[in-house]
Amino acid sequence: MPIVLTLDKSLSVLETIVLHPEGIGTRPLAQKLGINVATAHNIAMTFVARGYVRQDEVTRLFYPGVRLMLLSRHPAYLRSLTTTARHVVHAVANELNESVMLVTGDHGRIINLEYVPSRQALRVQEPEDVSGVAHGTAFGKLLLAYFDEPTLDTYLAQYGLPRHTRHTITDPTAFRAELARVREQGFSQTRDELCEGISAIAVPIRDPWGAVFAALGASAPTVRLQNDEQVEFTLDGLRRGAAEIERLWAHSTSATVSDAPPGNRRGRPRKVSQPPAT
Repeated sequence: MPIVLTLDKSLSVLETIVLHPEGIGTRPLAQKLGINVATAHNIAMTFVARGYVRQDEVTRLFYPGVRLMLLSRHPAYLRSLTTTARHVVHAVANELNESVMLVTGDHGRIINLEYVPSRQALRVQEPEDVSGVAHGTAFGKLLLAYFDEPTLDTYLAQYGLPRHTRHTITDPTAFRAELARVREQGFSQTRDELCEGISAIAVPIRDPWGAVFAALGASAPTVRLQNDEQVEFTLDGLRRGAAEIERLWAHSTSATVSDAPPGNRRGRPRKVSQPPAT
């Protein structure tokens, strides 16, 4: 596949700026990419002119711009994430034979991207709106653990920590300590916190720059998810699924599936011949 080198270089500049939320100057930017300082400056300033990057008037450091943030939240992006990862979620659910859910955080909300219920007679039915109950779920706690402080404060102020069972964590200090444990161990776990007799495990999914922005979780009756062997088996399946989703989201180049006839070289659908009328 032919590569437009100028465009490739420009995208590298943009990605490097995004990777430095604390800001990055022209010279460090050029050094990281191994390009001329003037080239790095001109590319960055072009992004500034278009609103994808902003430059601090005092420090002259570059930061991601508002237009880039809006572009990343295009209405189709969640649908694209779901389409790419759907077959992996179904494969994990089939392997574990438990209910599996893929969720992501979006502007302080917890969004269900894909849910596959278990085939077993005794199974978990997850709620469609998970934002208000996230503190009692494994995937919710995992995503909340990686919210920045202002976003977490806003979430807790809006939804609080209502009690669902005697095991629900309702104290803000204890809940923040629980989130710290989630970050330390690299996965989250609940037992009878949202509903008596229901347990769950969730693992993080990271974007290409290493930030956690989604979670893959499995839920089951507590009787099927209570000993170490069951937990390790579930964790292993979820981690392999999360790694595959990370790979797909980072490297996916597949086109959107369409019902239209195959296009010609100019992108217009080919005419489909109709049988002669009888």
